[in-house]
Amino acid sequence: MTSRYNKTIDQPYLILTILLLGIGFVIQYSASSAIAAARFNDPGFYMRGHLIRIITGIIIGTFFLRVNYQRLKSIAFWIALLGIILLAISLIYHKFSNAHSTARWMPVGPFNAQPSEFAKFATIIYLSSFLDRHQKELHDFKNGFLPPAVVMFITVILVIIEPDFSTGAVIAILGITLLIVGGTKLLHLSYLLGLITVTSVIAIIRSPYKLNRILTLFSPEKDLQGASYQIHQSLISLGNGGFWGRGLADSVEKNLFLPDPHTDFVFSVAGEELGFIGITILLILFLLIFIRGIQISLKAPDIFGNLLGIGVSTSMFLYVIINIGVVCGIFPVTGLPLPFFSYGGSSMIYNLACTGIILNISKQPQLKEQPFYWS
Repeated sequence: MTSRYNKTIDQPYLILTILLLGIGFVIQYSASSAIAAARFNDPGFYMRGHLIRIITGIIIGTFFLRVNYQRLKSIAFWIALLGIILLAISLIYHKFSNAHSTARWMPVGPFNAQPSEFAKFATIIYLSSFLDRHQKELHDFKNGFLPPAVVMFITVILVIIEPDFSTGAVIAILGITLLIVGGTKLLHLSYLLGLITVTSVIAIIRSPYKLNRILTLFSPEKDLQGASYQIHQSLISLGNGGFWGRGLADSVEKNLFLPDPHTDFVFSVAGEELGFIGITILLILFLLIFIRGIQISLKAPDIFGNLLGIGVSTSMFLYVIINIGVVCGIFPVTGLPLPFFSYGGSSMIYNLACTGIILNISKQPQLKEQPFYWS
């Protein structure tokens, strides 16, 4: 199988990233201005914070762009272990401290970080490395399946306990996807899938607010001023946009009608201001960057690069699908941000770190033909 060396990064992927960052910055300012003015008497408060997060993410993304991604393979287990330790520390800290936030947030100096974002990143790296190094043992339950299954299950359980059921579900979906693509025996996967399903059902039943969110999805009209309020206002916002939109900065719902217009429901503001045609273009951009990321990943010179690229590309696109599904009332409210648009440092840093990895893969020796190692 022949390969060629790319001395430059993939330009289409970089351009798509810059476009989404730019559009996201404009929409973020519009979506956050009213709530920032109400809370801090400063319409640009969240905009400046968003810009700082973008710059921080670019610095970290540049690091992953410049350091050969293959170096991550040798330390993948320790990265996964660090992710589990950080999750455990966050749980312990919130149990024995007077912190008012949930364990999904952990103070790092003057900032709050989400250990689950790092744990998600660490799980993708570890699974990609394990599947690369154990290709000949993947059909063996003890040596080829049990180690990654245990690491993934522990990570998912700790994230759910935080509680952050949505991120835990995403990590589980990503892990199972990588195990399938990497060649793991489907019978073995069924055991893990069954265990995660049972755990998820128990977690939902034991948490009334999670169960209420799911039930509300099927009868949203029953509690428009309570559990259904966010979705109701989101749909009003999208409906206000019509085909062409109301125009930038002209959203009505962002004026303290729509909860979290700068975080979970920023896409609702985009829909109101840009209209159907505008959000269709956004969806196309997100789809194009996902497809391009997969194309780059499939031409990586090794299995680790294939799986790592597929993992980070899929993780970002999953958030797009879930966030937009929530905004449109298809999925229950999850709290997952929209990549490059939502206000949040951990998410922005994660997405730009993933971007750096994809661009790093793109400048390595590229296979001319799709490898299909896992066939």
